[in-house]
Formats: sequence, C-alpha cells, structure tokens
Amino acid sequence: MYNADKDLAIHLGEKVNPPGTRNSIVYWLQKQVAKESLKLKRDFASRDEWESCKAGLRKKLIDTIGFPQFPAAKPGCIRARIRLGEDVVVERVDVYADEDYAIPAFVFSPLNPPRKAMPALIWSPGWPQTKWEKSYELFGERMAKQGFVVLIPDHAPFGETAEQNQELLSRTTLVNSAGMLIGISQLAFRAAENIRCKEYLKQRADVMPDKIALAGLCQGGQDTWLAAAIDDEFCAAAPFCAQSTFTVHMTEMSSYRVNGDPTPFPFGILKVCDVEHLFGCIAPRPLLVRSNLPDDWWPISGFDDIESFTRKIYKLYGCEDKIDFRAEVNVHDLYGPFADALEEFLKKVCQ
Repeated sequence: MYNADKDLAIHLGEKVNPPGTRNSIVYWLQKQVAKESLKLKRDFASRDEWESCKAGLRKKLIDTIGFPQFPAAKPGCIRARIRLGEDVVVERVDVYADEDYAIPAFVFSPLNPPRKAMPALIWSPGWPQTKWEKSYELFGERMAKQGFVVLIPDHAPFGETAEQNQELLSRTTLVNSAGMLIGISQLAFRAAENIRCKEYLKQRADVMPDKIALAGLCQGGQDTWLAAAIDDEFCAAAPFCAQSTFTVHMTEMSSYRVNGDPTPFPFGILKVCDVEHLFGCIAPRPLLVRSNLPDDWWPISGFDDIESFTRKIYKLYGCEDKIDFRAEVNVHDLYGPFADALEEFLKKVCQ
C-alpha cells in the first residue's frame, strides 16, 4: 500500500521537493528556466573576452527571438503640422516600416529651430500606452523648448495601429499570435520599430544623426534596452521602470504574480542571454536607469543582478561614470524625479 508520509520523507531526505510539486507544470518550467540561466556566461576577465561574446550574442539573438526584416527606410510622411503653445511645433508623422505598414508618431520640435541640426530623443511608451499620453506629450514639449526633436511612436497594437473598439488583450493576443506563426516576438517587433524611428530621424535635416537617444517606460523601457543592445547608433539609452531579469521573473516573481500577457518575453532568449547581458551590450554608451520601487512586477533582486553585471562590463571599458542606476519611490509615469533625471541626462549626453 502506498504510504504518503514515507514518500514525502524519502523526498525530503533526498533534498527533493515534496511530491505535490511533481504535478505542477509551473514548477517544472521554473526549473527549466533556472537550468538554462545557469548555462549563461556571466564572468568576463577582459574587454576583448566580452566583445567576442557580445558579437556572437547579437547575431544569435536576432535569429532566435525573431527580429522583423524591414526593407530600406524611405522618407516618412508628415500628415499634419500644428503649433503647440507658444514655441513648439508638433507633427503627425507616418514612419514607414515597409510599403504596407507605417508607424504612427508625434514629433515635437521648436517653433523657431536653431540654424544647426538638433539632438533627438525617441520616447517609447509602455504597455498599452500611446503617443496620446499627457505626461509624454508634456515631456516632448518640455524638451522641444530646449532644442530637442522628440519622437513618440504608437507601438503595435496600440494607438492608431489597431481597432480601438477591439478588446485590449484580444488585440495583443492577435498580434502576438500572428507574429509567433512567422517567427517574430512582440518585444522584438517593438525594438525594431524603435530602430526604424531612429532611421527616420536620421533622414531629417533638423536632426543630428549621431545624437539620437532612446528612452522608455515599462515595456517601453524593455524595448529600449533591447534596441540599444542591438543597435550601436543610439547615442545613449534610458530605460525606466523596466529592470529585472527573465530568470527572476520566472523563478521568483511567478510564485506570487503573473503578467497579464506574454509579450514581454521573447521566445528562446534564455538560449542566448538574459537581460543583464543586454544592458552590458549598451556599454560604453551613457546609460540612465531608474526603477520604481512600488512596481512589484519588477522584482528588486533582478534589478540588483542587472546593476552588478552592468557595472562590471562598464568597468572593463573604464567608463563606470557613464552609468547611473537608481530606484525611486515614485509614480509609474514620466513625472517628477523621473522626468527631471531624463532631462538632465539628455542635456549632458546629447549637447
């Protein structure tokens, strides 16, 4: 006869988890995530060793997580240009990804621009935010007054990119599912949209092509560190409220909190790297990182892992002074100390 107490004692004696966990698919998946994570290299003795790893990582990452392959960028289409307040202009722009899809965006710039080209910022909204967010528009106006061009896109499937009457999660599921069928992860698609917006800005006569920074909040922060890790042409990166590792998300956070949709998790990424490696790939460019302590969906243990790893990589380049990591008790938005820190950072690294 089966003896549950004996079975449990045997398992505990062998330092194996209690028998009930053998029926939990979540627990099984957590173990697989931990196993894959442990295979990743995290110690690098020299800059050359890291650079070699980074080159292979980037190439493999693009194939693994499914970056869409867009054709060569063509000029964007300005659909409207209006005066905003006393001294700012906002344009409604279509940024072409290809012939069949254009990314809707707002572009803020000074009403009376200087004679020379200006630095630029791409601000990436979070899930499910859009270019219509008041705080983002206020920041775009704020930086335009100081001689910046600021582009805020609608990421698919939000804003003007999908039918607004369709239920939000249905829109997300549809786009994510269609992408999976053809090998495109949603976070990879968002990062590719950021890169295409950068290519559009480089075509503008009023923008300094080597002074285009990328920043974003929450999922916009995620596609910020992903796009900046892959594309060296972003002069600086500033992810807000987007700092934890995929390993911590699945082995720690999933025990008490589950994300509402799978879009932040590119398929197969732990076969290549974790988030801390992507932060390392941004080196030696300036990096501003802010985390919001009340955001319990970004566990602070993951933040600590990322900061520790990133500091080691920047130290290999002798430029630890180019990174600024900090957590705040703030709102989950581009207000207050977050907005102030980003403004100060942009003026320092772009002008």
